[in-house]
Formats: sequence, structure tokens, C-alpha cells
Amino acid sequence: MIQDRDRCAQAAAVAAVEEIVAHASNVSSLVLGKASGRLLATGGDDCRVNLWSINKPNCIMSLTGHTSPVESVRLNTPEELIVAGSQSGSIRVWDLEAAKILRTLMGHKANICSLDFHPYGEFVASGSQDTNIKLWDIRRKGCVFRYRGHSQAVRCLRFSPDGKWLASAADDHTVKLWDLTAGKMMSEFPGHTGPVNVVEFHPNEYLL
Repeated sequence: MIQDRDRCAQAAAVAAVEEIVAHASNVSSLVLGKASGRLLATGGDDCRVNLWSINKPNCIMSLTGHTSPVESVRLNTPEELIVAGSQSGSIRVWDLEAAKILRTLMGHKANICSLDFHPYGEFVASGSQDTNIKLWDIRRKGCVFRYRGHSQAVRCLRFSPDGKWLASAADDHTVKLWDLTAGKMMSEFPGHTGPVNVVEFHPNEYLL
């Protein structure tokens, strides 16, 4: 009983520190910068990507360029670049220091469900409702590889911490592991009985 009361007290003590109106309409995606832990980026149905500093109520930067709702947002590790994918299938990369669009990446035929920056290089992976996974080289301005294997929308992508593998989760009930160097699927993990929405690597151990 004492432990139950303690848990209830802890739950009651958790409250909203700050509430912000992030967008003119629905907020579809959100990411917190890992380097500083102070930078927050949001994407919305208003086609904007907004940046926030934790504990400050006002938007510090609003990035425009998309013409359809933003579906996925991701920051690179040093928090210098941000990538956002839209319902139309377009992807835009912004340079945060210059506050301008660095690249516009076209090629997906449906909305972008997931994005991830490679941990060591200027590469971005994108997963779409068109079932394709694409690897983009930001410097070369184009798609360098396409991974095919899912039969339904790719909901989540994550690079392994060492940058050698890419994990994907999809509506087809599977999780797949891709070898980036070989450019092919290494493993498939069935077992889910419904769409898989999220996949994450453990930062220090070989766990997925």
C-alpha cells in the first residue's frame, strides 16, 4: 500500500512544464536534438517545420518550402541539419546555421513516413507509403540506393549506432535489417501480428 501511494504521489507530481501552440493545425511529428537536449523541432499540417528552445515559449525559427503537410522530421547528431518529409513524397534538408534549404530530394511517390540521418556521414534514409526505402547522399544531391522488400508502407527507419545497418519497420508486420555496404537485406524478423510502427537500436548493445 505504501508503494502504491508513493507511485500515485509521483504521478501527481508530473505536470506540464510548458504548453506551446506549435502550429496552425495538427502537429504530425516531433524530434528532440540529442546533442544539446535543448532543441526541439516540430512538423505540422501547415507545411512548416518549427524550431523551439526548451523552456522558451516562442518559436526560434520557422522553416518553409513544403507545399503539403509535413509527416516526418529528423535532426542530425550535431544539430546542424534538419530533414523533413511531406505527404507529397518530397524531402527537404535545411542548413540551420544559414536558415535556408540545402537540398530538395524527389523520388518517392507517396507520403514520407520516416527519416533518419546516418550517424557518421551526410546520408539520409527515407521510408515511404510507396513501400520503398531510399538512401540519399546530401552532397551529391540524389538517391544512391533503393532497398526493396516491404510490401506495405515503411513506418520507421533507424541506422545502427555504428552506421553499418539500417532497420525498417512496416505495415506488412515485419522488421527488416539491411546491410548498407552490401546493399541487401541481412535478416527479416517476423512475429508481429499487425503493423510495426517503431523500431530502435540499443545504443551500446546488439539489441533491436
